[in-house]
Amino acid sequence: MPMPLQLARARRPKRSEPRPLVEQLPRIDIADLCRLKVFPSNWYDRHTLEMPFRYSFLRDMVISLQKIEVNHYSGYTQPIRLRWIRTGLGGNYRPRPLFICSCGRSTARLYFKSGHLACRRCQDAIYASQLCGKHSRPILQAKRLRTFLELKSGMSQRNRQRFQARLSTTKPLELASERIQDRAKLPQGNYSTRGAMHWR
Repeated sequence: MPMPLQLARARRPKRSEPRPLVEQLPRIDIADLCRLKVFPSNWYDRHTLEMPFRYSFLRDMVISLQKIEVNHYSGYTQPIRLRWIRTGLGGNYRPRPLFICSCGRSTARLYFKSGHLACRRCQDAIYASQLCGKHSRPILQAKRLRTFLELKSGMSQRNRQRFQARLSTTKPLELASERIQDRAKLPQGNYSTRGAMHWR
């Protein structure tokens, strides 16, 4: 089948290196910080958070309700502003924070690349599923679901049987892309179940 005329005439820039994968970049997730209860109780307090095992790419973070000051190992201090939004349950009394990237976008995750944190678009990152075609994408989804069933604890038997039924329709094949490493094959969500995600 010949290529469409628009694609044949398209001029795509040649990249010196492939775009990074979102799943394989070190990141800070606002949901993890909320789960760890690291934010102070008032607008005047601030404290330092050091978690070298979880955030090995950072020296520490100074956290307040207005912003987070990230201290990198290079000596660079990166301020990240916070935006507090109302929620459906609790409204103004139980707001949730979001990061504000340097580009102005509000985001729940910031990714570390080239010595600083930024959103996915600023880091020019793509998802692993974007590297897969229509035949290999179900293989990636099945690998993530199998890993989820192995690592997830405290899940009801009904949910486990439901996920196993989904796996019975897919064959355990290998992915052709060498760029998708082990970290990208981990579950990226909780599949609408409760409990902590120990693999994160």
